[in-house]
Amino acid sequence: MILVVDDDALLAGALAVAFEKEGYQVRIANDGGEAYQYVKDPECKLLLLDMHMPRVNGAELLILMANDGIRVPTIVVSSFRDFTSAELKEFPNVVAFLQKPFEISELLSLARKHLPQAATNKRRGTAGKVSK
Repeated sequence: MILVVDDDALLAGALAVAFEKEGYQVRIANDGGEAYQYVKDPECKLLLLDMHMPRVNGAELLILMANDGIRVPTIVVSSFRDFTSAELKEFPNVVAFLQKPFEISELLSLARKHLPQAATNKRRGTAGKVSK
C-alpha cells in the first residue's frame, strides 16, 4: 500500500489515481496525524509526504516515525524549500525529494525504485505536471 499524505485533496486524488493505474493500492491521509496511524500498518510500503499541512506537518510525522522506529521509505513532495536535501537525509526514511510542480512520471519512476512490483497489470504512460 502507498500512503499519500497531502492536505490538497485534488493533488492527493490525482496521485492516488496515477498509482492505482500502475496497480498499487493507495490510501490518502489529509495530515500527519491521520497518516501516523496508517504508517504503522505493515502493508504500508511507501509514503508520499507533503511537508506543509495543518495540525501535524510532514516534519513532525517524520520525527514521530523516527522515534518509533517506523521505517517506511518516504518521498517528500513539497512546494516549499524549507528543508535542504541534506537536512531531509537526516531522516532515515526519506529516500527522495521532489519540488512541486513535478512530473507524475518522475514520481512514478522514483517510487518504483522503492516499491515491490504490483500484482496487477500495469498501464504505463501516466504523465502530467502537478502543483499545489
